[in-house]
Amino acid sequence: MADLLKSVRGMRDILPDETRVWQSTERLIFEILEEFGFEEIRIPIVEQFSLFQRSVGSFTDIVQKEMYVFKDKADRILALRPEATAGVVRAYLEHQLYMRKKITRLYYSGPMFRYDRPQKGRYRQFYQVGAEIFGGESPYFDAELIIILGNILQRLDIKKYIFEINSVGCDRCKVEYTGRLQQFLSPHKDGLCHDCKLRLQNNVLRVLDCKVASCRRILEDVPSIQKILCSDCKKHQEILYRTLEKIGIEFVENKNLVRGLDYYTMTVFELKINNEENAVAGGGRYDNLVADLGGPKTFAAGFAIGMDRLCNSVIPKLENKMSIFVFFLGQKALQDGITLVNQARNNEIRIIADYTERSLKNHLKIADKEGAEHVLILGEDELSQQVFLYKNMKDGSQRKIRFEHLSNFLKGLRNA
Repeated sequence: MADLLKSVRGMRDILPDETRVWQSTERLIFEILEEFGFEEIRIPIVEQFSLFQRSVGSFTDIVQKEMYVFKDKADRILALRPEATAGVVRAYLEHQLYMRKKITRLYYSGPMFRYDRPQKGRYRQFYQVGAEIFGGESPYFDAELIIILGNILQRLDIKKYIFEINSVGCDRCKVEYTGRLQQFLSPHKDGLCHDCKLRLQNNVLRVLDCKVASCRRILEDVPSIQKILCSDCKKHQEILYRTLEKIGIEFVENKNLVRGLDYYTMTVFELKINNEENAVAGGGRYDNLVADLGGPKTFAAGFAIGMDRLCNSVIPKLENKMSIFVFFLGQKALQDGITLVNQARNNEIRIIADYTERSLKNHLKIADKEGAEHVLILGEDELSQQVFLYKNMKDGSQRKIRFEHLSNFLKGLRNA
């Protein structure tokens, strides 16, 4: 017997029972985003590698260590997307969406890829639902993104949550803070991990992202960027905080929060639920990214939700769709019955037909094994009488349903 093939390490199958939870959660999120005026965009999984170098940052862990990069037959260097914001910005520019609206709200969903160490809730192929706002400078746009996430939590009945928020400042603030951070960390260089020694020279803000215990101890006394924020950055942050307090969204200020991407400016945030250490969502403002990728100066902000972690952490209310199993006994019953069943289909009931030739006894045995509660049977006798035989698998009761009454019967069964 040949060796059984298995999924690639870090990739996984999402089976039907789990997929129903995903579908329900995704529908809820999409509905909320639509309520706020967002429109869906679908972007490629494969992009030019240079897009992520220019956006995410050449010295981030994502670009340095975690990307799936390859050459195609035309010798172009391509990459599986590790995140979607860069691709959305590329599409926003390529199709000149900035010419259509002053404020553009877009949302996306789909798989991302990072060659990271697999662990609980973290996979090399993972899924995100995200939202981006282009053209909005006001801190109220930042607040809107957090409010949306708050609405999602509320509808999923998640009561234990916290938003961690910080400001990484504008360009001037970041330059000044980078200098102070290098000055603070240089005497502690020998205590830093190998990666952070490189970050100290190339991208010192990334040190704040390090999870190594020795680096975390050094960072306990790190100077806060809050002390050097300019008046505009402080005002932006204060309005955001006041708005969230007024609405009743719980948050704390995390002075070390910078996120793992270089394009962020000013507001950054992460969402943690159910007392878990890892964030289930995160985002912030990226006012330079559109211009950095060749477009006009455009204020922008967004977030991404990690669907793997969210769907593993909560059980949303699933749609209670009734299932009806249908069996046909004989070719004539099958040929005529398939049309009748198709006419009776509606969005509230799942009609599951088995077209296999079996005895009634075997059909009922399979239905019972698969947990069917309601069965419709059409044989030649029923066909001659123009009825379906309905059987309730729970109590064993039976009755005949005339063809012309089938749709109303199914609706009544659903509402019973």
